[in-house]
Amino acid sequence: MGEEWQPDAVLKAKTGQLKLEFFDYIEKSIDKIDANIPVFFGHVATTIDNSLPGISDDMHDQFIDAVTMKVLECGKKSSDVPSVEKLFDYAMRNKRGKKGKAIYDIILGLRMVTDGRFTEAIEHLKRYRNVDAIICPAIAYCYYTLSTQQVKSTENPPSALPSDLALAAREQMMDLVNLKPPVNRLRYYEVAEDPRITKIFWFMLKFAIEWFPSEGEFLRTGVEKATKDGNADIKEELLTIAIERFCNDMYFLREMYRLKLEQRDAGGLAGIVKQMTQLFPDDIEPVYYGLKLAVMAARSETYSKFRKLALAKNFPPNILLLSDLAFELMSGKQYEALACLDEIRQKLGPRHYYVTMLDYVVFDFFSDDQKKVKKAKKALIDSLDQYCMLLLKIRTT
Repeated sequence: MGEEWQPDAVLKAKTGQLKLEFFDYIEKSIDKIDANIPVFFGHVATTIDNSLPGISDDMHDQFIDAVTMKVLECGKKSSDVPSVEKLFDYAMRNKRGKKGKAIYDIILGLRMVTDGRFTEAIEHLKRYRNVDAIICPAIAYCYYTLSTQQVKSTENPPSALPSDLALAAREQMMDLVNLKPPVNRLRYYEVAEDPRITKIFWFMLKFAIEWFPSEGEFLRTGVEKATKDGNADIKEELLTIAIERFCNDMYFLREMYRLKLEQRDAGGLAGIVKQMTQLFPDDIEPVYYGLKLAVMAARSETYSKFRKLALAKNFPPNILLLSDLAFELMSGKQYEALACLDEIRQKLGPRHYYVTMLDYVVFDFFSDDQKKVKKAKKALIDSLDQYCMLLLKIRTT
């Protein structure tokens, strides 16, 4: 009898649950696992075959990667490079395909960095510089540390010019700009970033910002990483520098707007919108942000001002209709909101997908249950924002 077919979504859910069970086992039994890696992988292989018989090769190998990284994270031998090599060797033997060896090589190279084996790490990592944004700074750190060690070991007074090793560190940071590797790509492979490597990244990035003050790409990379890492403090620090140096770069203004929105800083938001409007008077993006801010704050005078600007910029009628509805709802005006909803039904049609959603959201807006009201506000603002951004072709990054 053949294997019962299961949707990929079901297999993924089962794989996720089994992964959590293995993570718990690894945390509780790491000493036993460290003592006998081959037996552990034999246990993993048998469990996958018994519990997930229909799993694809890719899902199987991703599972192997995930448990391997968990052992690396919890293991007491994880700082010992030969032990890490042994772990990765057994992981590769238990995979169905050959993908993932590069990821293991990168992690091994990063372990060499944190282990102080800088020359080996440089040779090991240099072919992977375009894989993830953490790699160029890690190599640069190796060169930088070797250069400082060289200065300390010499009896001659330090030169005013940087040494070849110090120059190599700067070249690696420039390669970060030239190669433009993706940020946090290794996270896709369930690689938990070593806090020491993260610290090295920020250490070298701050040097690069100082060494190359006219190169905005370092700040962009830093802002992107801080955003993905959820590090609001570093993000704000970098954006403050960026807006001072590159005041007419919409990317940095846009990211500062989003940061102030997350922080619910109404004054900061108003300041950013004003700066955008002054720098880009012909652009629709600042007008949309002002309109959105006025809706969320339910300020009639501000909304009227930005609505007139939106009309002058020929905003699509649907955006104005939906913004009017959102403004009246956020202002707590039920009669006016329902009138706006009727107008939307007439313009878009009662069976339009967005009208169907709005019927439910508007109903919950005037519920006595405050939890429902809160969810309705979030659903309205988030969906309206996505709809308008798509219609106005405003970049999300």
